[in-house]
Amino acid sequence: METRKRTTMMFTLALGVALLVIAPLAVAAQAPSSPSGDLQLERQHRKPVVLPKPSPEQARVDAERAVDEIVGRDPGAVVRDTSPVGPSSRPDLNYDVKSGIQSDRLNKELFKR
Repeated sequence: METRKRTTMMFTLALGVALLVIAPLAVAAQAPSSPSGDLQLERQHRKPVVLPKPSPEQARVDAERAVDEIVGRDPGAVVRDTSPVGPSSRPDLNYDVKSGIQSDRLNKELFKR
């Protein structure tokens, strides 16, 4: 009983010392670093990137190519490609259904003999 009491006292003492050491550090960490409280931000000015203007001939060629690509496309393909809903599949053509049918027919032929 004496050792348990002594262990409890030592733990309490160690905890108290740890709190005395940690508390001022926590308060110091929350204190503002600059007395004025103003922040100075420096902005670096970079030269903007200016792309060269394409020639009118190049713009015309690009536009013609885009029109040809759109006209040559199947109208239903755009809907099929961009639709989040897939085509409805027939449940009677499922892999499990086909395998079951094949298995039943195979068993009928094997046990018929």
